[in-house]
Amino acid sequence: MSTGEGTSQPSDSCLSQARSRPPLLPRTLVPPYFVSDPSVVQEWRYESRRLAQQIDSHLWLGPMSSARDKQFLTDNGISMTLAVTTLQAGQIIVSRLQNKEDHRLLPVTTLQDLVRILPEAIDLIQHVRDRGSSLLLYCETGNEKSAAVAVAYIMSSTGWDLIRSIQFVQSKRYCVALDEPTKFHLQAFEMIIRAQGQVSSSPSRKADLRRTIDDLYESSDSSSDVREGIAPFVDVNEVTFQGTDAAMI
Repeated sequence: MSTGEGTSQPSDSCLSQARSRPPLLPRTLVPPYFVSDPSVVQEWRYESRRLAQQIDSHLWLGPMSSARDKQFLTDNGISMTLAVTTLQAGQIIVSRLQNKEDHRLLPVTTLQDLVRILPEAIDLIQHVRDRGSSLLLYCETGNEKSAAVAVAYIMSSTGWDLIRSIQFVQSKRYCVALDEPTKFHLQAFEMIIRAQGQVSSSPSRKADLRRTIDDLYESSDSSSDVREGIAPFVDVNEVTFQGTDAAMI
């Protein structure tokens, strides 16, 4: 439809399509990571995406093919592998492995599932680290779900923010590709970690990371649960968490 001034107005169909589109999430821009050792960049090859890379002294990140490489696991002192994928895909992956008792599966279908399993995954990584061993974290490609868990672990263990943690993980495995919805949910997890630190600093209160995650998602479903002036993920004492333990295949 055109007006007398020569400007056009959007049609009803265009307005209807615009309303039906999902809202766009704010973008998280991650600047390039500048490593101090140029050889790290020079040695990366396209074929390296098929291998696992060491993120820190006790954590490796890679594709599912790495979990089937028994020699690689032995040579690098990896005593446990952790799959982060859907339950169906995880069962297929683990069924092809030789030594199944050293493998764990954390099933993830949605991004909310991913955030909910982060405390369990972090606990497993820390448990293996405390034993003086290493853990291989993997998904189908090693670039998405498992990479998000690696970023969350770095945030939790170092206190770094999301952007620095992504930069660090990408400096070890350059093919890591986190989409905007995943980064958006990791930002929520970063807020939870910071809130946990604030609550833990009070001698009269002890924070539970898993409870704060449930509290955050429950509050987003019901605005009546949020009290004015108090972040919903801070008040953890009244929430009962029912976590999802890692499945042992």
